[in-house]
Amino acid sequence: IRPLPNLNGNITRSTSIAPLKISMESLDEMIAYQNYSHTVFVGVATSQNCAPCHTWNQHLYDAYISGLYDFEYVEMIEFDHNGAVLNEKAHDWASGYGIGSYPTSIFDRDYQRIIGNHPEELPGALDTCGNREVADIAANMTVSWLGNATIEVNITIQNNEETQYDGRILAFITEIISRYDTDGGDPYHFGFLDFAFDKNISIGSGGEYTDSTVWNGNDHGDAHGDDFGDITKGNIQVTMIVFKDNEHLDETVKACMTANNPPYVPNDPIPPDGDTNVVIDTDLSWIGGDPDGDLVTYDVFFNTSSPPSQIVWNQTGVTYDPGILDYETTYYWRIVAWDAFGASTEGPIWSFTTIHPAELEVMITRPKNESFYLRNMRLFPLPRNIIVYGPIDITVNTTSSIGIESVELYINEKLVETFTEESFSYRWAPILCSRYTIKVIAHDKIGGQAEDQIIVFKWRVHPLLILAAILILLKSSTIIS
Repeated sequence: IRPLPNLNGNITRSTSIAPLKISMESLDEMIAYQNYSHTVFVGVATSQNCAPCHTWNQHLYDAYISGLYDFEYVEMIEFDHNGAVLNEKAHDWASGYGIGSYPTSIFDRDYQRIIGNHPEELPGALDTCGNREVADIAANMTVSWLGNATIEVNITIQNNEETQYDGRILAFITEIISRYDTDGGDPYHFGFLDFAFDKNISIGSGGEYTDSTVWNGNDHGDAHGDDFGDITKGNIQVTMIVFKDNEHLDETVKACMTANNPPYVPNDPIPPDGDTNVVIDTDLSWIGGDPDGDLVTYDVFFNTSSPPSQIVWNQTGVTYDPGILDYETTYYWRIVAWDAFGASTEGPIWSFTTIHPAELEVMITRPKNESFYLRNMRLFPLPRNIIVYGPIDITVNTTSSIGIESVELYINEKLVETFTEESFSYRWAPILCSRYTIKVIAHDKIGGQAEDQIIVFKWRVHPLLILAAILILLKSSTIIS
C-alpha cells in the first residue's frame, strides 16, 4: 500500500519513483500484477464550483493511496467558487489541451483522457498508459526547504537512448493538502501552485542534464492576488514530467519537501575547554560538519575577554592559527557554523590558559673559561684565555621548563652538529692552530632560544714550550697584581 504523504517535514529526499508491479480492474478488486514502463502522470483540470470535481478528487486520491497503481497526479485548479480564474498558469495549461468541461483528466499528455467523474474508467486509462513504450530516460529530483517559504529544486536527467533527446520539462509545485477546497468543502490533494521548471532541454546520447532553481512563495501567487508566502515545509510536493514537444511523456518523478537541517554544533575543541599550561603557539581546532552533507563554513571568535569578538568570517577549514600568544593569559573562543542555505549553529564559549614564561638556558661546560687543557685535561687556570692543546671533548648542558627541541653546535659560525638531548658531548680535534669561536644555540618546543659561546686558542707547539710560556705569564700576572 502506498504510504500517506508525511506532513511533518521529515520526508527524506526522493529519487526517481520505482514502478509498483501491481494493477487492478477496479478500485475494489485486483486481478493482475503489471510492470508499468514508467510512472503515469495525470493532470486534472478542475474547478472549485464543480460538483463532479469534488467526487472525482476523492476517487483519484483513493486510487493513489491504495498503492495499486504507479501514477502521480496534480489538480490544476483553474476556477474559483465564483467561476473566476483562480490560477493563470493552470488556466493556460488547460487551454493548451482545449478543455471545455470539468473535471477533465489528461493521462500522459493526452495519451488517454477522462472527461467527467468516471472512476470505472480509471484502471483502464492507467494501465493503457503504463504499458506503452517510452524513451529510456531516467530522472532524479530533490527538494530542499530553505526557510521563509523558499525551496530549492535540483534535477538530474539521464538520456540512455542512442540518439539525442530534445524535449521539455514541467515541474509542478503542489500542496499535498491544498489551500483550495472543492465544491463539497473538502481540500484538494496535490493542488497546483506554480511551475518550478517549464523549459526545453537537449541531452546527447548517453548524456546527463542537471539544473537547479530556487522558488520563493512570497514572489508568486494566484489570480486573487494572494501570494504563497504561507506554504509549510511538510506540505509541498514537486512532480516533474519529461517529454518531447507534441508527444506523450517519457518520465515522471516526484520529490517531497525536506527541511534543511542546520550544521552540527561545533564540538571537541583543541585546546580542551578549561585547559591550562597551553603552549603559546597552539592552534585551535574543532569538529564540525552538517547532517545533510552541505558545505559548511565557520566564523571564529577569539579574544582575552568573554564573549570573544569575531576575527574570521566564512573559513572552510576546522583549524585556526591565532599566532604566538601571551604567557599566563586566559583566552576565550567560540565557533559559529553556517551551511550553504544560511542556517547557522553557534557553539559554546570555550577557554584555555597559556603557560608561564618558558625557562631556557644553555651552557658550554667544557672547556671552561680561563683554563689550560692538555689532551682533554684541565691542568690549571689561566687569566682571561682558554688554551687547548690536543683534542678535547666539548660538553654542553641545557635546561628548559617545557622541553628541548634541538641544540646546534657552531665552530667559527659553521654548524658542525645538531643534538636533541639536553646534555651532550662532542669530540673536537682541529688541525690548524688558530683562534676559534665555539657557540651553541638551544631551541625549545615553542620557538624560544638561548645561546652561549666561548673563544678558544688552539696550539700545536711542544707542550713544554707552552707550559714555560704560561708560567712566565702567570709570574708576570702575579708581579702585576
